[in-house]
Amino acid sequence: MVTPIRSFPGGVIFAAAVVVAVVAILAWQGNLFDVRAQSVATAFDQPPAYPGYTWTRDGRAVASEEMETIAGPSHCGWQSATMLFIVWPPGSAATTYFTGRLYIRDPEGVYGIPFRDKLARNVTLPADAEATGYRLGAIEIYVSPSDRDEAIYVVSPRDAERWPRVDPVRLCA
Repeated sequence: MVTPIRSFPGGVIFAAAVVVAVVAILAWQGNLFDVRAQSVATAFDQPPAYPGYTWTRDGRAVASEEMETIAGPSHCGWQSATMLFIVWPPGSAATTYFTGRLYIRDPEGVYGIPFRDKLARNVTLPADAEATGYRLGAIEIYVSPSDRDEAIYVVSPRDAERWPRVDPVRLCA
């Protein structure tokens, strides 16, 4: 004979809370319902560790060699900064050797004060800005011919940010 397990009222509430937390974590990680991609800040205030988010272009997932956004390396203390690596020009074939560009979102200045100071939030896109086709849910990447060598634009339905280019690329060991 099997004896049923008795539960106490708080156990049901606890179990429901666990289920809600697990669903929320899975929704965030899988970006279900565009949970994190409604604003640039929501997606990148806590940048993802490698391999980062999966971006798409023309409806297909792109390889990290083509486009990636990841947290800076923690062993250098840069984990609060988001590093955006993109093949250049955008949409060209990715190679095993990085021939792209690096842009950084560094609101805390851990990568360098100049990059913190060059980050611009809540910007208006320049009139000549062009979509690159790269998307993360509702977030899109734009370039502007008038400043394409200086910055890239990360745009969501709620906000837009101008991330400065790192040139020359500086990484840590």
